[in-house]
Amino acid sequence: MIAVDENVKVLTNQQGEPVRFSWRNGSYQVTSRPERWFSRKPWWLEASRAQRGIGSEVLEVEMWRITAAKGVNSPSEFELLHSNDRWQLVRIFG
Repeated sequence: MIAVDENVKVLTNQQGEPVRFSWRNGSYQVTSRPERWFSRKPWWLEASRAQRGIGSEVLEVEMWRITAAKGVNSPSEFELLHSNDRWQLVRIFG
């Protein structure tokens, strides 16, 4: 696993699923159905503590695990974070 933490441009389908993304001057095509889940935001990096009574929409971020390939290269697995209309490539597997 490689930790990345870089912004990427993502093209989604009508359901909001990633179908293509651009990273470091390359274009990657999603080759299988993306998996979506929600994860806790690292709020402790932004504030000393989370405010009492705030909802999950403040503490959770949307995550996607995708399999994608650049051109004719073999596909790899990628983990994307989607929050506030911003996409980040978080990890690359294999």
